[in-house]
Amino acid sequence: MKKLLLLVLLFAGVTTLMAQEGVTMKRSKTLKIEEVPPTWPGCTGSINQKNHCLRQKLATHVVKNMKFAKDHKQGAKIIVDMIINKEGKPVIKNVNGGTPGMQKAVTDAIMSMPKVKPGNVGGAVKDSKLKLPFQF
Repeated sequence: MKKLLLLVLLFAGVTTLMAQEGVTMKRSKTLKIEEVPPTWPGCTGSINQKNHCLRQKLATHVVKNMKFAKDHKQGAKIIVDMIINKEGKPVIKNVNGGTPGMQKAVTDAIMSMPKVKPGNVGGAVKDSKLKLPFQF
């Protein structure tokens, strides 16, 4: 009996240690694999909370670190298409809207962000696409 109890506890411990964030199994035995977004340093919680925290912290970072351009226009909207790569660093793919000076200022602020924990699917690290709107 003691050996059986030890075996069950060992099995439960190993399966708990090997669990992946974003991978769940429902009672109907359907495996659900969700994309875990990149995680900003200090962000915790559920997948939705981490995603919200990342966007909030990134927006705050851009506002604090942006040097306003001389051709700044109030009310301008800039949309940034970017990727957080497998190393946790930003890669800007496209910037639309605003003036060229404003686009450069937003791009420079994003590129100065700290390294983040990259996103993953089922434990496999992957590039994560982000589309960020900024209204000035």
